[in-house]
Amino acid sequence: MRVRHAEPADLGRVIALAAEVVGAERASTFVRSHAERHHLLVAEEDGEIAGVLAFRTDWFQCTLVGLVAVDANLRRRGVARALYRMVEEISPSPRLFSSTEETNAVSIKMHTALGFAPSGYIDNLPQGYRELLFYKRLRPSSAG
Repeated sequence: MRVRHAEPADLGRVIALAAEVVGAERASTFVRSHAERHHLLVAEEDGEIAGVLAFRTDWFQCTLVGLVAVDANLRRRGVARALYRMVEEISPSPRLFSSTEETNAVSIKMHTALGFAPSGYIDNLPQGYRELLFYKRLRPSSAG
């Protein structure tokens, strides 16, 4: 599996994956805004996009993962782990945050397995569920 920054040719597939998480009406704008900032990673397997991770580095001077989506046929094969490993390597901050809905037991288990600790939650969101925040302390990065 190869993880890299998304390229323009990837955007159609990435938008389709993102739509499964953020909805079709938001996916294109969300993906394109992260791509413009070079804050969009893709995992390739056999030349196909298997997953995507969008992040930002301006969230309280920390890195925040805003989206992870993996092709339904390729889940539980290390795609998300590889994407998180790459964002950890390139994060300019030693503080990495991520989140998931409180109803997403698989994602909560994944965050724990990746070494994240609970860091709080956000209430009163439109979807009606709490968004659980997770935190992971990284080694100091040489990324700028």
